[in-house]
Amino acid sequence: MRIVILCRDANLHGVRRIREAAEERKHTVRVLDPYRFLLKVCGRSLSAEFDGKPLEAADVFMPRLGAGISEHSLALCRHLEAAGHLVVNPPGALEIARDKLRTVQLFSRNGLPVPRSAFAPDPDYLARALKAVGGAPVILKLPRAAGVMLARGAAEAQAIADTMWNLERDILIQEYVEEARGRDLRVLVIGGQAIAAVRRSARRGAFRSNLHQGGKVSRARLTREAAELAVRAAALCGLEIAGVDLLASRRGLLVLEINAAPGFEGIENAEGKNIAALIVAYIEKRFSETK
Repeated sequence: MRIVILCRDANLHGVRRIREAAEERKHTVRVLDPYRFLLKVCGRSLSAEFDGKPLEAADVFMPRLGAGISEHSLALCRHLEAAGHLVVNPPGALEIARDKLRTVQLFSRNGLPVPRSAFAPDPDYLARALKAVGGAPVILKLPRAAGVMLARGAAEAQAIADTMWNLERDILIQEYVEEARGRDLRVLVIGGQAIAAVRRSARRGAFRSNLHQGGKVSRARLTREAAELAVRAAALCGLEIAGVDLLASRRGLLVLEINAAPGFEGIENAEGKNIAALIVAYIEKRFSETK
């Protein structure tokens, strides 16, 4: 099988591990920068060039582009899918998953528990938005990019929001679940199954639990409730491979975010599972279904 991983950094842990696992199973793997493609449409033919040469044949394209996936990269994924290539995750799912407001709307509409959220494109409505989520402290997020901020008071929230609005960036406001104490549960979903879960804890004095933000990762029991929530969230977005972040609150588990290119270094270290091999096995299965 000929696999192309779409990513700007071939040295990322997830990219490197997937490549290693695929090559161990005798597949060929190339890691290509999505910004070095030329997309061509001629009549009824869709084709592409990479680095000024016709794109070599591939069986599967795998975007590993993170939360900040650009319109350019989405256009590439759509082009490849329209040209008849297998893209995992598919571009429609990537488009949904990258938008935090859209996902919280989708989850809420379909009965999944989510944090109280508000979205106001006009700074005059910030006070009402804060009231809608229960008041400060609050979490402020960029809906279509990486970026999460904690505002402990209304004045701090206003200052952050004003800065973002001046930069023509929208802000999603969500309740700060204090009882979670900077911890969340990351559940990895592959092919409609919850594979593993880890507990992520923020470093002292911080509120973000991401491993690359200094957070700690430990083993966690994957309960039926957590597994079902994660699988439903991934399915609603159309994601075949996803990382779903759950937050423990007084109201029960909440679906915090979903990631279409989840890192799994913490899960491999904590669980001892070869997550990369499971991803490659799933890609093999999907490719066999297209024959």
